[in-house]
Amino acid sequence: MANTSAKIEGWLPYALPVLGGLLGVVWVNIAAWSYINPVIAVVVGALLGRVAAIVVTRAMRKSRRKGP
Repeated sequence: MANTSAKIEGWLPYALPVLGGLLGVVWVNIAAWSYINPVIAVVVGALLGRVAAIVVTRAMRKSRRKGP
């Protein structure tokens, strides 16, 4: 089980910023009325994804340290 959680910890810092950037693109395309600069939306989405990756990774490490 630890091997699987280590693999997940390995790809989270890459996957969540990409997902955040993708959500930024989706937001720009859905909310055209707000006149958002697409570059800013993608960067903000990627930064929020990075923050989410840090939080999730720390929570996973903390729960793994407690152990069964």
